[in-house]
Order: sequence, then C-alpha cells, then structure tokens
Amino acid sequence: MQKIWLDTDPGFDDWLAMLMLSANLDVQWLGVSVVAGNAPLATTYDNALRIKKHYHLDVPVYAGCDAPLAGAQETAQCILGAEGMATTGEPLPTVDIRQSEAEQEAREQRSPLPHAVDALIEAVRKHPGELTLMCIAPMTNIATALQRAPDIAAQIKEIILMGGSADQGNHTAAAEFNIFADPEAADIVFNAGIPLRMFGLNLCRQLLVTSDEVQQVRALGTPRAKWLAGYFEAYLRIRSADGSVPMPMYDPAVAIYLRRPELFSFKPARVDIEVQGRLTRGMTVCEFRVPRRAEANTEVAMTVDGPRAMECMMQELLGTLS
Repeated sequence: MQKIWLDTDPGFDDWLAMLMLSANLDVQWLGVSVVAGNAPLATTYDNALRIKKHYHLDVPVYAGCDAPLAGAQETAQCILGAEGMATTGEPLPTVDIRQSEAEQEAREQRSPLPHAVDALIEAVRKHPGELTLMCIAPMTNIATALQRAPDIAAQIKEIILMGGSADQGNHTAAAEFNIFADPEAADIVFNAGIPLRMFGLNLCRQLLVTSDEVQQVRALGTPRAKWLAGYFEAYLRIRSADGSVPMPMYDPAVAIYLRRPELFSFKPARVDIEVQGRLTRGMTVCEFRVPRRAEANTEVAMTVDGPRAMECMMQELLGTLS
C-alpha cells in the first residue's frame, strides 16, 4: 500500500483527483497541504475543506504558503472564476473553517494546527523512504519544506506531479500554470535529487472528457453528484461556451496513474526550470538526449491510453457519489 501526501490548490480538477484518491484502496492517504495557486490561499483552503466535509474525506487538511517564493502572485481566476472553480448549478455549501479546524485539532490532540509545511516535514520524517508526494499545484509548499528541512529530500520516496510540459504551455506560450506560478519553487524541487515523475500538458491533452461524462455524474441524482455535475459542466465550458468541445483533464492524470500505472509510458529527461526568461519564465526545458547530453532527473510521462484512463477515472468517481 503506497503512502501518499497530496499538495493541492483546489480547483475543480484537484477536486476530482481528491475523490479518486479517496476511492483508491491501494493507497494510504496521510494528509493534504493546501497552497495558493488557482486562487489565493484563503479560497483554495476553503475549497479543500468544503470538499472534505461534503464528500466525507477522512484525511487531515493543512493550510500552507500564501505567496510564491519570488515574484508576484499569479492565479488562474481569470479562467476558473473568483473561487477557482465555477458551477452552472448549486454551489458546494460553505463550511465554518474555525469549526472544521477545531474538529481536526481535537482528533490530532493538538492546538493550533501546524502550518502545512511543518505537517509535511513531520509526515516525511515519520515515514522515511515510504512517502510519495502527489503535487498538483504550484510547488511552494514542497520547496519551502526542502529549504526548512534539507534532510527530508533523502527520505521522500518519489514526487509525482502535474505540471510543466514537454511541448507548449497553457498559461503562457511556453509555461504551464503550476510551474509558472512559482518557478523558483519548481527549480528547487527539480534539483533536490528526489525521484520525479512529471505529468505535463503534453500528456494531459491525451485525457479528454466530454458532456457524456457530465451526464453520467448528473444521472446519479444524489446531492453530491448534483454538486459535482454543475462544476463539471462549468469546467467543460472553459473551452467552449456550450461544453461541446472535449476538455483535457489535468490533475486527475496523477491519480489515474496511481490506480492504473500500466496505461502510461515515460521517457527519462533532464528537466530544468526557466526562471529568468522574459518570454519563457516557468518553462520546463526537457533534454531527452540522456545520458549523452545530461543526466536525467525526471521521468516524463509521454503517452497514455486515453479512453481506458477516462473509463478508470469515471468508474472511481461514480463510486464516490452515491
């Protein structure tokens, strides 16, 4: 059973990845660190707590870093809406953050809750060589943990991340959003000597969802399905006003990999993060000519059996919505 720590910035596709983790009986999900990314930290943390409460996720959630290591804060609210996830239906009900934290403090028998970075460091040290970090957000929390506790780099089993691209970007022509939002943090992580698997845009664009998947969710008719269907439909409408154009799945790619690794192929590469380029800041520069030109530091996901992966995702999701 794999021990997993999730670093996230919910976000609708983060929500789907969280539900898939909760359904995966082959993993032991130890914790969630939340970071600013898709929206400011107050919003992403609130989203995480709402998802946890209304979908009965039995996992501790910690608030983390609220700004990148350097540069101005970047969010995806211009695309995803003020809450980092929009809906065409009834919004996911709010929660009392102070009550949620008090309940978690009581379970953990400590008050106040630690910062997410401290909770992550504690978890790695408690499970040396066993913990896989699943990172689907800007990597500020992870880089801060490595700066604060350099010894944990040798104790992390692997980092599996949604971020970067082996070809074009999305937030800019060259850069994928999660890396662009804090390239200095990504640079620290990619150079920490930790085994990495990168699920970039080149891979995620092979994972396409359509209105058929929305209808599968809506047909269940439960409150949890109805909430999710509204957000799912709004997600599809990012690419086309009526939701008729298939939309790539991003963060769930890593959760699908945990469930069905045989559906993916990888290629070793040396991946470096551009932190200075005027037009290319946040670009993941992938040198595949290894070991002739460089030593590999990353396994880059190159292909996935898209239809079977989407079938896996939907099967897992539908099982969480009854």
